[in-house]
Amino acid sequence: MQDDPEIDWHREQIKKNRELIAELESGNTAGADVFPETQAEIDRLTAQIEQSELIVAAHEKEHPRD
Repeated sequence: MQDDPEIDWHREQIKKNRELIAELESGNTAGADVFPETQAEIDRLTAQIEQSELIVAAHEKEHPRD
């Protein structure tokens, strides 16, 4: 079964955003504190990941792979 292009896009966004979060977290070496701007970006990316994961999960529930 061919996946929906929108679902493929969400899967790619999940991967990309997780990589960006890892880069932000590893690049933030100002001691133990995260810069507020960096934390805001991490929070924004995390919210986008969660939204995409919900969309993908709903799609997979409606179209289970056998």
